Amino acid sequence: MKRSKNIFFIPFIALFGLFVPGAFADTFVIYGVSGNVGSLIAEEALNRGHSVVGVSRNPESLQNENPNFSAVQGDVTDSDSILETVSGADAVIVAVGGVGSGNAPEQAYAFLGAKAYIEAASQLGSATPHVIQVGSGTTLNTNGVRVFNTLDLEPGTYVHGLFQGHWLALEAYRESSGFDWTVMSAAYGAIMGQGEVTGRYRLGDQETLFDRNGSSMLSREDYAIAVIDMAESHTVTGKRVAVGPAY
Repeated sequence: MKRSKNIFFIPFIALFGLFVPGAFADTFVIYGVSGNVGSLIAEEALNRGHSVVGVSRNPESLQNENPNFSAVQGDVTDSDSILETVSGADAVIVAVGGVGSGNAPEQAYAFLGAKAYIEAASQLGSATPHVIQVGSGTTLNTNGVRVFNTLDLEPGTYVHGLFQGHWLALEAYRESSGFDWTVMSAAYGAIMGQGEVTGRYRLGDQETLFDRNGSSMLSREDYAIAVIDMAESHTVTGKRVAVGPAY
């Protein structure tokens, strides 16, 4: 039976968790598995007993002794490569950053990956795995204003291209159809390592989330928990969700 996509169920699910150890094991394909966030997402999945396929242009660089981890060669910006890699997966997680030559938003890997996945989905059809993309907090709103628009970023710089590339990725997903996608955005600067590890989080819609003390900080570990909860449950698809600290 297809799960509900009603976002009002999210706070309860997020705070109390979905996973029962040993209940099942899925296969998750992860792009960006060697990054600060992607590596923790992979670790969380492996700790829950799932199989993880780490994708890299240089798979020999991916070292993980867990027997449920495997490394394959692939390119998140190439739809043909994605087609070869994600077939049969239960979910795909795109946790890539960076910008190509010239720092143009159109050359941001988040956008190129989203565009390539959408193209691959057009060929996979109903067999397309649910894709979860790590989004930027600069695409969220604070008091109704997009955070990116409050920053003094010079066009042509790395950070401008990176953050605007995340916006282009989100817009590309919003304009797509025929497959399940979720973009998960924590507050701007939230998952840079400052947040306390609590094992708890909550999800929202388009606004940055704050706790009772006015902080939007979220640890990378708690963000990884949120991503794997979503990969297991498929609770919300066809939407971007905000990820923030518990109250």
